This record gives sequence, C-alpha cells and structure tokens, in this order.
Amino acid sequence: MQKEFKFNDKSDYIFYLSELIIDCYQKTDRLKKYGQEIEQIILTNPNAKLIQTELYESISDKVNRLFQYIFNLLGDESKKAVSYRKFRKRLYKDCKKMNIELEELPQNELKILGEFNTLRNWGLHIPESLFIQKKEFFKMDSTFIETNKRTIPISTYDYYEIQFLTEMKREIQEVIDSAMLILERMKNDYSLLIEEQLNIEYEQNQYKPYLFMTAVQNSWNSQNGK
Repeated sequence: MQKEFKFNDKSDYIFYLSELIIDCYQKTDRLKKYGQEIEQIILTNPNAKLIQTELYESISDKVNRLFQYIFNLLGDESKKAVSYRKFRKRLYKDCKKMNIELEELPQNELKILGEFNTLRNWGLHIPESLFIQKKEFFKMDSTFIETNKRTIPISTYDYYEIQFLTEMKREIQEVIDSAMLILERMKNDYSLLIEEQLNIEYEQNQYKPYLFMTAVQNSWNSQNGK
C-alpha cells in the first residue's frame, strides 16, 4: 500500500488542504468547548484555591491530547506525516505550475508554525532535562539518594492548586488564537486553489459509523507493511 501522499494534479492539493481545514475546525471547536468548561468551573467557584484531582486530571488529559493533535496537524515536519507546515512549503514550490500566485508566509505565521513544531517535538518525548531540573529543585544529591534508596515514594494528591486550571485556560486561548490565524491562512490558500470563495458548512449527522475506522486500519497496515 502507498505510504506517502502523492500530489499528481491540483485536485490532490485541494483534497489535502480541505482535510487539514476540516481537522483544524473540528479540533479547535472541541478545544473551545473545554475552555468553556474551565471558565464555568472558575465562575462557579470564584474564590476556590484548590480543584479536585480527579476533575482537574480529566480536563488536563483531554486538553493535552488536543494540544498534541493540533501541534502535529499544523507544525509537524516528519517525512510521512500530515501537516500544514509541510503542505505550505510544497504548495509554494508548485504554485507556478498550477498558475496561482502564492505569497510567502509572514513572519508571525512562520513563528507560530515553528513554535507548534517545537511543542510537538517536546510533547512526543520526556526530556532528560526534566529529571535534571527535578533533582536540582528538590536538592537530591548523592547523599540524599543513597539515604533514601530503599523506598520509592509514589506521590498522589487529593487536590491541585487552582493555578493549574487558570494556567490551562490561558494556554487553551493562546493555542486557539494561533490555530485560528493559521486556519485563516489555510482557507485563503484554498480559495486561491479553487479560484473562488471558500464556503464552510457544518454537516450535522446522527452518528459516526464505526466503518470509518476501515481507513484508519488500512493506514496502519500500510505504515507497517501489511
């Protein structure tokens, strides 16, 4: 099975970019919803100093999953991965043969895509520097480690300080603002490709068929040589 997307004619560029736009709308819409959930918690408990661990972690887990998806979608540079950053470079390179005039991305948008790439890379591994900083923060020198080596404490908490939640709200808004700026650029590129104004329509369906997972399974099979 084919592993890499081939751009044979303009329709391939149109399809690829439309998928990026759809994905960006879907994921930022969900991120906005989670931001509203946080806002409601803060408004309901304006004087709260703490938030229950189970509640905070349930929000944090789903928000961070979306963060990582958006960083990948827009900023990935991996060879066989989908991303707008890669696509835009390809489109700029091929724009003349498709008879479209495409301007270079401004510095602020290049900066966003670069930051998303950095955040994407950061989120895909646990940096050793984290262990170094933790060791220094808690002053865990050789003597301390030798003295306490018989027991490994597993920290659990009943609550988080509310600042964890307010900081997450700020981060959500920053990611949304940046993603929406790139989304507008994607839509502009799309209009240039189709040579007319793009129309966005939300299509309401009763349910999502699990049959759609066939495409996901086939993608997995192709990546693993099956």
